[in-house]
Amino acid sequence: MNDTSVPAQDLTLDIEAPAAGGTSIARHDGQVVFVSGALPGEKVRVRTEAGPPARFLRAAVTEVIEASAHRVPDRRLDYVPGDSVDGSGAGFAAGPGAGAVPPSAGFGGMEFAHVDLAHSRRLKAEVLNDQLQRIGHIDRAAEVLPAPGETDGTDWRTRVQLAVDDEGRAGMLAPRSHEVIPVTTPPLAAGPLHDLDMTTLRVPGVRRLELAWAGDHGALIVRGRPTVQVLDEIESWLPTSFSLLAEAAGSEKSHGRGRGGRPRGRGRSHAPAPFLRVIRGDRTLTETVDGRDFTVGADGFWQVHRDAAALLSSEVVTALPADVEAITDLYCGVGLLGIIAARDAGAPLFGVEGVEAAIAHARDNAADLESRFLALSVDRARLPDSDVIILDPPRAGAGRKAASAIIESAARTVVYVSCDPATLARDLAALTGGGFSISSLTGFDLFPLTSHLETVTVLRR
Repeated sequence: MNDTSVPAQDLTLDIEAPAAGGTSIARHDGQVVFVSGALPGEKVRVRTEAGPPARFLRAAVTEVIEASAHRVPDRRLDYVPGDSVDGSGAGFAAGPGAGAVPPSAGFGGMEFAHVDLAHSRRLKAEVLNDQLQRIGHIDRAAEVLPAPGETDGTDWRTRVQLAVDDEGRAGMLAPRSHEVIPVTTPPLAAGPLHDLDMTTLRVPGVRRLELAWAGDHGALIVRGRPTVQVLDEIESWLPTSFSLLAEAAGSEKSHGRGRGGRPRGRGRSHAPAPFLRVIRGDRTLTETVDGRDFTVGADGFWQVHRDAAALLSSEVVTALPADVEAITDLYCGVGLLGIIAARDAGAPLFGVEGVEAAIAHARDNAADLESRFLALSVDRARLPDSDVIILDPPRAGAGRKAASAIIESAARTVVYVSCDPATLARDLAALTGGGFSISSLTGFDLFPLTSHLETVTVLRR
C-alpha cells in the first residue's frame, strides 16, 4: 500500500437516499459514501473500498442492522450453487435485524436483487427526476412504469452475457471486479435461456459466452480461444434450438460495449468486429414486432427485455403527429423504431447507424418501404428535411453535435428513447435550450431488478 492509499474501513452508516447505479447515499465524517446492497432508511454495517483519496467513498453492505420494510430475500441466491454461500440465508429476511450478508452471492448486474420490485421502481424514479433536475435543470415528476406482463421481475432477459473463470465455469462478474461468480442458470433470463444448466458446463479457454433468444430460436457466441474439444463439448451441451458461433482464431478481443452489444461511445466503433465462425445454425435471428419480422445479427443490438421492442415502438407511433411527411431515425440499429413508425405513418424513412452489418439488415428489413439507410456515425451525418426525428442512442447519449444537428433541422417532433438518465438530462437541456419543449417524459422498468431503466421523451416545437 502506498502512502496516498486510503485503507478499507468497517463503518456503521444510516442510509439516506438512492443514487445512480443502484447504490445509496450515506455520510461518514462529512464525506459521501455510495453504498451497494442498502436501502434508504436502513442502518447497515459496510466495508469501504481501499484506494486513492477521493471526494467520496464506495462501500458494500456486510450486515443489515435495521432493515427497510422494502427489503426482500436476495434473489441472487437463486442463481448461485448452494455450496458457494454460507447456507444460512442470513441477511436476506425482509424484517428488521436481517444480519450478515454472504458476499459470494453478490454478483453485479442485479443491483436491486434485495428490493421489493414495486419499490425499486420508485427508487429509479427518484434517481431519474434528481438527474433531470441537477444535470438538465428540468423540473418534472416522471413515473417509472412496470414492464408489460410483469411477474416477479426475474424472467425478462433475451440477451445475456456470462464471463468465464480460469476453471472454465460460466458466471457473472462481481461488482467493480474481474472475479467471476459461477451461476447455475443465466440470471433474469427468459424462456429457454433460463432453462440452460450452467453447472454441467466447463469451457476452459473461453473468455465470454453471449446468449440470445428470439421467437423459437436462439444463438450462443463463444468468445476466446477454446480448443476444438471444448467447442465440441459446448455443441453437445447446447440445445438444438440454438445456433453456435465462435470467434475465429486470431480475432482481436471485442471492444467494450454498452447496451446489448452496442459500443459505449456516442457513435459506433468503425473497427471491424471479430469474425464469427458458424459452427451450427445461422448467424442471424428473426425478431417479430407487431406482425413484422426483423433480421438481426446474433451479435447485433436488439432490445433486451422480451417486451421492450413492442412497447417502445408503440410509444413512438403514439407520439407521431397526425400528418408525417418524413422520418429520420438516428442510431437506428436494424431499423426497428423507424420502420414501425414509417409503416404506420406512410412516410419515407432515413436511418443512420455506425455499424455496417446493422445497416445491411435495416435495408432488408425495410425493403417494402420508401427508405434510405446510411452506415455512418450520427455525428458526421447530414440530416435530411424530416418533420419527425427518432433517436435511440447508447448510454453515452447523443451529445453536443447530434443535439445541435437536431436543433438546426426541420424537425417539429423528436422522440428520444434513452437508457441513461444522466446523458438524457444533458441532451434534453440542449434540446430545450434550442427551442424544443418537452411534451411528455415517461420511464419504463425494462431492466427489472437492475439499476437501469428506459425512458421515452417526446419533444415538440
